[in-house]
Amino acid sequence: MDPIQNPLFREPIGMTFRAKRELMDLSVEDAAKALKFGTHLIEAIEHEEWQKLGAPIYAKSYINSYIKLLGLSEEIRNEIPGMTATPQLKAITYAKIEPARRSPKWLLPAVSLIAVAALVAYINLRQSPSEAVSLDALVGQTVAHENQAIRAAVVIDGQSNFPETGPKSELLAASPVKANEMLIRSSQQSWVEVRGKDGSVLFSGTLGGTAEFRQDPAKVGKITVGNASTAEITLGGVKLDISPLIRDEVARFTLSDDGKPTATDPVPTPTLPNE
Repeated sequence: MDPIQNPLFREPIGMTFRAKRELMDLSVEDAAKALKFGTHLIEAIEHEEWQKLGAPIYAKSYINSYIKLLGLSEEIRNEIPGMTATPQLKAITYAKIEPARRSPKWLLPAVSLIAVAALVAYINLRQSPSEAVSLDALVGQTVAHENQAIRAAVVIDGQSNFPETGPKSELLAASPVKANEMLIRSSQQSWVEVRGKDGSVLFSGTLGGTAEFRQDPAKVGKITVGNASTAEITLGGVKLDISPLIRDEVARFTLSDDGKPTATDPVPTPTLPNE
């Protein structure tokens, strides 16, 4: 773009980024390498395609890093849509399943008792007297299998989302953190992405309130937490300090072999060519 223009018209924001990059004799690839971004993120900023930057928390971080690299005035952020607004986080809701109101409360226990009694009678007919199964033992096994099925249905891939009410969820919610278990939760709404060591996404969404994420740390690779100052990360019940890793309310880190959070993708100090 020709720098000599009609002063009545303001230069587009994206062109401001591009002009300053070219003035510093940096290519798109040079800028992306310095910031450890993909080239598509640099091009999205310079073409003002803000929606391609992802979630508002990520977009703000990418733009702030590019501003620092180019040495632009931070006031340029006020001209970018959505940069001054607080990111809107979606709250997690839970569907509460209630029994049908028209069914009598005694109907389900009665049917269950009849079914168990019929099963005991059938087993007694096929077994010798010394091998007879007691009713109490069979009912205990049935309850144990039911509780195991409930746990398998609620805990999936290390993520536990518990409703605020309900007798079945209270047993799961009260389970203590294991010695080799990582837990992420937040006092407010936090956007969280957890990737495995192979780069696969183990979890991506918002956590807050009673919603939490649990996983074996040996399977965890890169962790990204938005609204990080309200988040709490523990390992085996011990709280990890991630405050030194927070940049613009976003923390990006991995867990070292000794369980310490280590920053990833640091923003380097910009270096001008031919220095």
